[in-house]
Amino acid sequence: MGRLPLWGSFAAGTTLGGGATGVVVAVIAGLVSVVPEPVRWWGLLATALVVVVLDLVEPVLRLPQRTTLIPQEVFARGMATGIFRFGLEYGTGVRTLVPSAAPWVALLTIIAWNPHWVVTLVAGLVFGLSRSLAVLQFVLLGADGWQAFLAGHTRLLERLGTLVTALACLLAVASAVGWGPPYR
Repeated sequence: MGRLPLWGSFAAGTTLGGGATGVVVAVIAGLVSVVPEPVRWWGLLATALVVVVLDLVEPVLRLPQRTTLIPQEVFARGMATGIFRFGLEYGTGVRTLVPSAAPWVALLTIIAWNPHWVVTLVAGLVFGLSRSLAVLQFVLLGADGWQAFLAGHTRLLERLGTLVTALACLLAVASAVGWGPPYR
C-alpha cells in the first residue's frame, strides 16, 4: 500500500477523533454557559494572554497533556487499520503531545463563546484534520525534505500558530460582545 492511501486512513482517523473532541467540548461549553458571559469572556482573555505569553517566551511549552506514545499494539490488525486507530487517538488532541498553545486558546474561546454545537463539531473536525497535515507534508516532501523544513522552522511555526489563533479568537470575542466598529 502506498503512503498517500495510508495518509488518507490517518486523516480519516484524526478527523473523526477531532470530531469526538468537538462533541465533548460542546457539552462542556453548554455546562459552562451558566457562568455569566462577561465572566467567561474576561476569564478567557486573562487565561489566553498568560498561555500565549508562556508559549512565546518558553523554549518548550508545558501545558496539561499526555505525553506518552500511542502503543505499538495499535498496529496489530494491519497497517491501514492501525494508522486509522492511531489517527483517531491523535486527532482527539488529548492522547498525545500538542506542541503549541493554539489548540488551548481555541478550546477556551469555544467554551467561553458557547456557539451552536454544530460549530463546535466542525471546529473539532477541522482540528483533527489539521493534525494529519504534518504527515501529508512528510508524504509529499519525503524524509529529507521534511527534516530540512522542520530543522529551521518547528518552534517558529508553533509560535506563529499560537499568535494567529489568539488573534482570531480575540476577533471572535470582540465580535461576540460587540466591541467592533459599528457597521452601516
